[in-house]
Amino acid sequence: MAVSTSRDTILIERRYAAVLDTLSDQSLATLTMAVGEKLRDPLAKVLGLPAGSFNDASTIAGKVRAGLAARKAYLDVGILLAEGATEKAIEMLGDRSDDPSLEDLQMIITPLSEEFTLDAVRLMAVQYSVSLGGFRKLVASDERFAIPTSGAKAAVASAAAAKDEAAQAEKRRLRAERKEKDRQARQTAEAQRRAARGRQ
Repeated sequence: MAVSTSRDTILIERRYAAVLDTLSDQSLATLTMAVGEKLRDPLAKVLGLPAGSFNDASTIAGKVRAGLAARKAYLDVGILLAEGATEKAIEMLGDRSDDPSLEDLQMIITPLSEEFTLDAVRLMAVQYSVSLGGFRKLVASDERFAIPTSGAKAAVASAAAAKDEAAQAEKRRLRAERKEKDRQARQTAEAQRRAARGRQ
């Protein structure tokens, strides 16, 4: 199980890298400046940014990109930038937040996008794109949430997608195992969120 979880984490990090690379400087700046006060220190630390980096929206995107390139902290940054949208989605979904269907997600995309931007919702979708069926379907069926492929990353993402599809076919035949793996992956995702929020 640990190997699978590690493999899933690597896949999610690659997906975050692909999505973050497509964000415009304006969008990246908007997402970064929207990070709550309690999460700014953890975000600055994972990016290696000095105090005061969030004081200038005109330069923050470049600083975030430089930090990402130097630290390769795509997973933590993706989680932190999407934290507001993620918390709101959990609140909106209520009891269905443990394993929302595609239909559940489609109902909350528009209000979430209006409040937090579509790019924030895209980053939220990446976090659960391996572990939860509704998010897997969203990424596969809605072009707004498709994982970008370009250049060298295309081969990596395509190979990962092919492996993911093969894994899902097997899981459909072994429903009980799939449910257990989803439960474990949700716990891992929650632990990653907590770690990202509290990282020193």
